[in-house]
Amino acid sequence: MSLTAPWIFHGPTAVLPARRAVQSAASVRSFPSPCLGVTVAVCASVLPARTRARNAKGLCLQKAFEDELGVQPPLGYFDPLGLSKDGDFGEFYRRREAELKNGRVAMYATIGYIIPEYFRWPGYLSPTEDLTFADVPNGLQALLKVPPEGWLQILAWCGMYEILINQPKHPSEPGNYYKGRLGLLPGTQIVDPEKRKRSLNAELANGRLAMIAIFWMWIQDGLHGKAWGEWNP
Repeated sequence: MSLTAPWIFHGPTAVLPARRAVQSAASVRSFPSPCLGVTVAVCASVLPARTRARNAKGLCLQKAFEDELGVQPPLGYFDPLGLSKDGDFGEFYRRREAELKNGRVAMYATIGYIIPEYFRWPGYLSPTEDLTFADVPNGLQALLKVPPEGWLQILAWCGMYEILINQPKHPSEPGNYYKGRLGLLPGTQIVDPEKRKRSLNAELANGRLAMIAIFWMWIQDGLHGKAWGEWNP
C-alpha cells in the first residue's frame, strides 16, 4: 500500500485527488459563456462548507480501504459496522494490527489445543507442587491446574515480548515488525510482490479462521469438557 495514494486519509482530513481539481478547472474553462462560469463559482461558494466536506468525503471513501490486504472473496470489502467509514488510516492501522495479533495468537492457541492430545513434555511443570506436564488436563481445565506463579510467568513473558521485541513497527504495514519470513528470519522478505501479497492474505485468512475455531473450541470445552465435544446422544 502506498500512503501517497490520493484516496488514502491521513488523520481526519481527506486528500482529494489532484486530477479531480484539474478536471474541474478544465471544465469551468470550457464553458461557452464566462457568465456561466461565474455563476457556478458563486453557487459553489454559497454551498455550506459542511455539505461540501461531506460530499468530498463521500467521493473519497469509495476507495479508502478497498485495495488493502484482507479484501478477499466471497465477502470482498466487509465492514458492516462502518468502523472505517471515516477513512482514518490511523484507526485502520490500529484495528488491522490488533486483527493480525489476535489471529496469530489464535493460530497458536488452536495448535496448542491439538498437540497435547498426542504429545506432552516430559518432566515437571512445578516440582514444588509435584505437578508434571502429564498431570495438566488439556483445554480450559488447565486454568485451574496450573499454579498462579506459572500464569504470572506466562503473562510476564508475553508482556516482555510485546514491549521489547515487537518494536519497531512498519509505518504503513500493520503487523510488520521487521522479523522477516514467518517472523523468525530477520532480514529476509519475499521478493516477488505477488507471492508476498498472497502470503500476507493467507495469514489474514488463516488468522480469521483460527479466531472462529478457538472461540468454538472454548464453547465445546466449556459445555462438554473437551474441545472436540461429545456427540453421542
